[in-house]
Amino acid sequence: MTIPLTILAAVLASAEPQAFDSPRYGLKVEIPPDWSIAAREQDDQVFVAIIPQKDFERPGAVACELGMAPESLDDYRTRIDKTAQRGGRKSGKLAANRLVKGVGGERLETIWEFHPDSGGFWREISIRIVANRQLYTFILNVEDSIHAQARPLFDQLVSSARFTPPNTGADLLAKGSNRWIQREYKFALDLPPGWAPALAPSSVALLFASGAPHGVWTDNLLVLAHARRDLDLQKLVKELPDQLQHEEPGCEVLSCKLVPHGDAQALETIVRTARGPFSMTVLELRFRGERFDYEVKYTVETKRFDELLPGFRKSLDSFKESPGPIAAPRAGKAA
Repeated sequence: MTIPLTILAAVLASAEPQAFDSPRYGLKVEIPPDWSIAAREQDDQVFVAIIPQKDFERPGAVACELGMAPESLDDYRTRIDKTAQRGGRKSGKLAANRLVKGVGGERLETIWEFHPDSGGFWREISIRIVANRQLYTFILNVEDSIHAQARPLFDQLVSSARFTPPNTGADLLAKGSNRWIQREYKFALDLPPGWAPALAPSSVALLFASGAPHGVWTDNLLVLAHARRDLDLQKLVKELPDQLQHEEPGCEVLSCKLVPHGDAQALETIVRTARGPFSMTVLELRFRGERFDYEVKYTVETKRFDELLPGFRKSLDSFKESPGPIAAPRAGKAA
């Protein structure tokens, strides 16, 4: 016997929800009992859960993604509207994109409707909330046949969300100089005024920090480390520009040179590139530390780069490892 979806939804609504708690990502939420969690705390995904549907091979999904907060949710709303005007998303139509008042403040609700080539009619509902300098995006993606049952449960999930500052892995050492230490790997540096650590968008980043948002873009700092290896900086001066242009065709290498760094030298590169509709300039320093080989990158909108460059160089010069036991560097490549 097949249980009607309306009856099934009523039964499930009376069951105890699953408590999901992620101190690292700063989120506690209650997930409906039959929405099975398939992934948690992976790069920018806080969680992903599977939602049963009539077609077992094509389940629905609910997820929460973490990003950097925009200057305002209205900036994000405008960006989505422009995306829709340029043709939107494949097989999709923007059905709603509005700011709404929710418990605890303003939210951005966006609804896309899809008629995929594989058949059916799907809705994707996204609710964006800003908390603790982060953007939390709750996403529901289901086929029309269960939308009426899934949407109230999704709204309950979002309403149950409780936010705390995420674990950035860094602690403030000196307020006056805005000096921060990475807790696990024990290196410190001074950040520009107004900057602070944030949760990294990639698990291989040892430290991620950001300044004030400008529209939907946020200038950022990224620190990576590698096990010590042959690091021929003189050779890299000649080879790195071609490597960068091969990895990202269209980028412009403005500078690639050796600079003093402490008692040794570092390789400084300045590269102009595109990030979606934005023109970005990246200042990167590669150097050898006592423990690891480091890559430290500031990425900023090109129109502000010249103004901020002296402060970025001062920050890079302040980088220093602290004594004490540490972990091995995380393997992989940052997004």
